[in-house]
Amino acid sequence: MGKNSVSEQTPGTGLLLPSREALLWAESDLAFVVEAGRLAEKAGYDSVWVGDSLLARPRGEPLTLLAALAAATTRVTLGTAVLLPLLRHPVSLAHVVATLDRVAEGRIILGIGPGAELPGTHAELAALGVPSDRRVSAMLSAIERCRRLWRDEEPGLELQPLPFRRGGPPIWLGGGGPRMLRTAGATFDGWLPFSPTPADYGSGLRAVREAAEGAGRAPDSVAAGVYLTVAVADDPRQAVNEMDAYMRAYYGVPAEVMARAQACHAGTLESASEWFAAYRAAGARHLVVRLARPGLSDYNETIPQILSAAHGR
Repeated sequence: MGKNSVSEQTPGTGLLLPSREALLWAESDLAFVVEAGRLAEKAGYDSVWVGDSLLARPRGEPLTLLAALAAATTRVTLGTAVLLPLLRHPVSLAHVVATLDRVAEGRIILGIGPGAELPGTHAELAALGVPSDRRVSAMLSAIERCRRLWRDEEPGLELQPLPFRRGGPPIWLGGGGPRMLRTAGATFDGWLPFSPTPADYGSGLRAVREAAEGAGRAPDSVAAGVYLTVAVADDPRQAVNEMDAYMRAYYGVPAEVMARAQACHAGTLESASEWFAAYRAAGARHLVVRLARPGLSDYNETIPQILSAAHGR
């Protein structure tokens, strides 16, 4: 990896920046997102991340935001959680990511996913003229083409600039189905799932490591990330209400529905700390934390508190 990048072995904590929330509650003030990233670095986070969606759940374009964050920070790793490669032509994607990796001097991690099986996913791909069936196969094919371009191994095409790191930035695969677990272990640099419970995470990680070993890789060479959404308040009932309001605004469904598919916790900072520790005990090495805060009230002031909770302090 590049200088100061997230290590596969060292426990770390990242912040999922509010690139969608800025559209929902801050009149599309994307400078708020960049400032939150700068403050996260100052607070001691190891990484900052942005999500991706064109039409289904609109937000600022993630690779553009990471370029701004590269200029606003010096130390933190900059990641996508997760990028949807099918929204971009693979040659253009390879070019943008290579340029971004140069600008960030090797601080990029590309978390990727095929998009959820939702009407919005099909609609945004249709708007681009991209088939939405066989999304996993199409995504894997696109990423393999990016890798060939980054290694300068595609006949007739010479991509310039090449990425800061030979072969391109590390790529972490989101998803928890059997195929995604096998693929993450066999061919990717990291795994970044939603795993709704620590037990689910632990079983998934075992499958990833078994796949890595089966592919002749060291089982612990695949970075173990996890995507966690948390709402915190002094009154646990307030945190529950905030989580529900957040999920309804973000996804259009109640929190109890999202909790079946995503790791979500609503409570005090103390209970959040215990929840984070349970994922670490299940094998997670890098927590990517999303703060569920409707209206973004006191968002920046809460950033260091969440980090302390993730560190068990």
